[in-house]
Amino acid sequence: MRHGVLSAALMWLASCVLHAQAPASWLAASVDQNLPADWSWSAAGQLRTAPGAVQWREGIVDLRVGQGLDALPGWSVDGTWRTGWDWPAEGGWTTSWRWATSVKWKTDFGDHSLRLRMRHQFGGPWMRPWDRARWRLQAKWTHDLPDGWKVIPSVETFWGADPSLSASPLALGAVRGRLAVDKKVAKRRHLTIGYQFQQGVHDHPNRPEHTVLLALDVGLKKVKKRKRDDGDR
Repeated sequence: MRHGVLSAALMWLASCVLHAQAPASWLAASVDQNLPADWSWSAAGQLRTAPGAVQWREGIVDLRVGQGLDALPGWSVDGTWRTGWDWPAEGGWTTSWRWATSVKWKTDFGDHSLRLRMRHQFGGPWMRPWDRARWRLQAKWTHDLPDGWKVIPSVETFWGADPSLSASPLALGAVRGRLAVDKKVAKRRHLTIGYQFQQGVHDHPNRPEHTVLLALDVGLKKVKKRKRDDGDR
């Protein structure tokens, strides 16, 4: 049955990609590490093409640090600094920045896990509704399969002030859906392929965007807490 679920997910993913109109592509690589006292950090880089384009027009670097909350099992908080570069077809380049604070909750049950994330972000200048949104709410479900495979669907909503709705200080600005397939290729090495759909609700771009995702994640060995001996006193 599990192989049937994986086959169905891959067929659905391929169908979405084939029928999408001029999909964009995101190519990412990241490294992460767990630290003592339930701290963790990660660094990620990503190149993006625009829908209908083949050249890389956007680059992103994310630096994140986070900690689990011992008093609240399953909860964690983290902060992420993002620097972005855009290379328009007309030439030149521009930069953008963003800071995001996230509160996360995770629970496991059997071969499944559920994750919820609430994120507040600010920065600029970002033009797209999912980038300039102030609040983001995400739900992600993970299903473990044999041989190191995982199927990971998720949905996310983006909220913020909308210029076209001046009477509403907080409006739904965009929605995003994603289906990813994760494969453990080596110890602490994961390769992820996926399909993403996102669309602005009130503002430009109001046409849906389809994106093909490819990411490599490298986990470093956890840093062990150094034991203090009598000579350290």
